[in-house]
Formats: sequence, structure tokens, C-alpha cells
Amino acid sequence: MNFGYPIASDATRALLRASMRDRAEQFAIWLLEGRIKDVFAVVERIPAALADLLPIVADPEANLNVRFGASAVLERYAGKPPLKALIPALGMLTGHGDARVRADACHLLGLTHSPAAIKYLEARRDDPDPDVREIVAESLAELQSKEE
Repeated sequence: MNFGYPIASDATRALLRASMRDRAEQFAIWLLEGRIKDVFAVVERIPAALADLLPIVADPEANLNVRFGASAVLERYAGKPPLKALIPALGMLTGHGDARVRADACHLLGLTHSPAAIKYLEARRDDPDPDVREIVAESLAELQSKEE
């Protein structure tokens, strides 16, 4: 049954992907400028835009203030559906080559308050970086406290 929505062409899909990249870049600029309230406003209106912060989390070269701002926005959604929707993507980031990215991903997985995050965290228990292992232990404890 057709509900009046045309099937997206390759060009439309490319534009959508580009617009998502543009929003991620805009978020990075705003965070660099200290305009975190603007990022919060967009994510409040469009909860799926939370995913546009993941390129910042995944970039070990990102400015420290930008990384902290992205984490602050993501943390605001602790236990809420928009952050839970990012579990598979965060799970992939737990295997990143940079320990800071792995640590941030593990921290955010703990904040999902979802049992679905446990498998990703357990896979990092023996991470070569001690900070990642510590965050994994804290995140697993967080998730277990939510189950009780």
C-alpha cells in the first residue's frame, strides 16, 4: 500500500546523509563557541539528532570542550529512548582504536540504563587501557543497580 510517499532516490538519500553531516558539524561549531543551549534546543525538538553527536565522540582529535559538550548533551538523555537508540552505535565505538573513544562509549552505554548495553561492556572488561576497564566496571555496576 502506498501512503503517498515517493520512494527516495539515490540523490535524496545523498542529500539526507549530507544534511546529517552538516548538523553534526553545526553541533561541533556551537559547542566550540560555548552554545550548548542551541544543541540542547535542536535535540529537544528532534531527539534523533542526538545521534549527530556521535561523530564528535568518535573523533579523538576533537577539541576537548567540544567533546565535553557532546557528552553533556548525551548525558542529559540518560535512561531515555533517544540514548537507548544509540546502543548499537556506541557498542561499535567500544572497539575504537583510541582509548578515550572507547572510554566515552563505555560511559555512555552505562547511562543508557539498558540491559542491551551489557554485552558491549562485558566485551571490554579486559581492555588494554586501565581507564577503559575502570569505566567498564563502573558502567556495569550502574546497569546492575538499575536492574534491582
